[in-house]
Formats: sequence, C-alpha cells, structure tokens
Amino acid sequence: MVLINKKEKDELLTKTQNKETKYQELLAEQIKKRDAFEKDLEKYEDQLKFIVNKKIIPKDYSEVFAWPLKNVFITQLFGYTSDSKRLYRSGTHSGLDLRASIGTEVFAMADGVVEGVGDTDIYCKGASFGKWVFIRYNNGLSSTYGHLSLTYAKKGDKVKAGDLVALSGNTGHSTGPHLHVTVYASDGVKVDKVPSISCSGKTFIMPIAASTSYLDPMLYLPKANP
Repeated sequence: MVLINKKEKDELLTKTQNKETKYQELLAEQIKKRDAFEKDLEKYEDQLKFIVNKKIIPKDYSEVFAWPLKNVFITQLFGYTSDSKRLYRSGTHSGLDLRASIGTEVFAMADGVVEGVGDTDIYCKGASFGKWVFIRYNNGLSSTYGHLSLTYAKKGDKVKAGDLVALSGNTGHSTGPHLHVTVYASDGVKVDKVPSISCSGKTFIMPIAASTSYLDPMLYLPKANP
C-alpha cells in the first residue's frame, strides 16, 4: 500500500542512510501519527452539536457550485468508498478528491468570503490538510481546499466563483498530489483551535466542523461524466 510519494520517500531514505528497515520504522511512525490525529479530531468534532437545517442550504443536485479545477478527474468520492476503509482510520472520506499535479490552479466554487488560510504541517507534519483555504459562501455552504502548495487568497478576501485562490499540492496527509475538497453546512463549521493529544499536545488552527455538518460535494457540483 502506497501511503507516501516518491519525494517524501527519498527524504526518509536519506535520513535513514537508505536502510530499508529504518525507513519502514519511520514510515510506520508517520502513519501512526496521522491515524492518532484523525482519532483526536473525530472525538473533538463528535462533541459539537449541530442539526442541518435543509431549509437554509441549497437543494440536492442544485449545481450551485462550479468545479474548482479547469480539468476534472475524480479520484475518490465522499463517504464510504473502496479506498476510504483502507486509507482512513474512520473508514470514511470527508470530502472529494480531484486529480491535480502540483501547481494546478484552484478556483472558488461560488461567491463568498475567505475566512481562513493556514498550514497544519506547522503543528504536526503529515497529519491533516497541510496548506488549506477555507471559504464561507453566500449560499449556506462552506468549503475547505486541502493539500495545497501555495495560497493566493488571504483571510477576509471577498471572492467570486472562478477566482483563483490557490495552487494544488501534496502537503499534509496526502498519498500523492491532488486537491481535496470538503463541503459543510456553514452553520456547523468555523476556523478554530483544536487540541491534539497525539501530536505532542499541539493545538491546531484549522476548519473544525460538527460531524453532522459534512456534506457530499457532488450534491452541489455540476453533473460529472462517469
């Protein structure tokens, strides 16, 4: 199972002087740290109480979002998928993954306000989103773009659908370059601090959502060709 890209593997092998046994130990440690953080986050978010009000979010398949990439190729869907059980401790995938090489332009999906920009690798490398942008849209939905290489948007920026906000990358917990898109009911999410016991007691600043506020991005994006 490939859980690390070539560049990161080369870096680890260099650190271990190309000793395969030591490399496997470091890789296992990195995976353990990622899984532990995911457990911390899940427990924290499960404590947040939120009931989705269907009256204040768009109807399913309303296509209120534009695609965030010019060229769309879906690599993993939301929820329980053939890969989610293998790749995530929780067994479910919190968003939508789109194929994107490092440096691919990423655009706002609708009109809204950028409420946060950050990098979880500062607190615990490889544990979460890496570089991220959080946008609260005017339609009752919000989104996080994760694993970015560069962010153009700044906190407080007003954006229109199609505005360039970032470049895709491979930061954070990523199995290879791609764009991760998480969508939420806006009332159930905000940029906040979340404590992590697993990452040396660090406190992360990132989008935090009630577990019930996560929504399937495909319900709001244009229909995709299978």
